[in-house]
Amino acid sequence: MNEIIKYLLLNIGTTWVLWFYIVGFFASKLKDSFLSKDYTFTNLHNFEKDASWFRKYLKIDKWKDRVPELGGVFGDGFQKRSIDLGTREQLELFIRETRRAELAHWVMTAGWIITIAFNPLWAIVFNLVFAHIVNFPCLIIQRYNRARLIKVLENRT
Repeated sequence: MNEIIKYLLLNIGTTWVLWFYIVGFFASKLKDSFLSKDYTFTNLHNFEKDASWFRKYLKIDKWKDRVPELGGVFGDGFQKRSIDLGTREQLELFIRETRRAELAHWVMTAGWIITIAFNPLWAIVFNLVFAHIVNFPCLIIQRYNRARLIKVLENRT
């Protein structure tokens, strides 16, 4: 039992907190020009584009507001709850920020790979599952928000 506690403290208490902080810090430094388009991981699939899939199959409206928002951790970060969606510029900013957060969460999810270097197999599996449980809700929310925002932006033009 003591070994399990040791590995959990090492992994969650040190590795994950440090990894999330490092990734979040570097993600906060990404340039707007880089975030102004989608890439392989952030490109919305056809079934996602009208956002109804998220509501129908994932029931996202029932749980998304329970997920903590940490966009403002790094002083110049983005707090989605404080935005006024009245202008095109604000919508475009929010869309860029969904890409920033999504890219950060994809990299954070990959952090389990680091744990291969210092863990037994059971702890590696734990970290793989932990990475996905913690990050996938955030990824889904970013994709859902971006789909909705793009639709609003397109309807305004």
